[in-house]
Amino acid sequence: QIQRELLSIRERMTTVLSRANTASFTEFNDFFTHEEGRAGVVVTLIAILELLKESLIEIVQNGEREPIYVKLAG
Repeated sequence: QIQRELLSIRERMTTVLSRANTASFTEFNDFFTHEEGRAGVVVTLIAILELLKESLIEIVQNGEREPIYVKLAG
């Protein structure tokens, strides 16, 4: 029998905060893993958007089609 593993947005928010850094930027792609598939991408994206909404992180892109970077706010 196959069971789905539940992914928590709050848990993922904590993971993103621990991976992000105040001194330097972390590449947006570094927050995602292939093993989790689409569900992991969705949960991670929602977690990042929630942290952005709460002004806990900053997101920067230097130009069109350039990499996206995440940094702790402050």
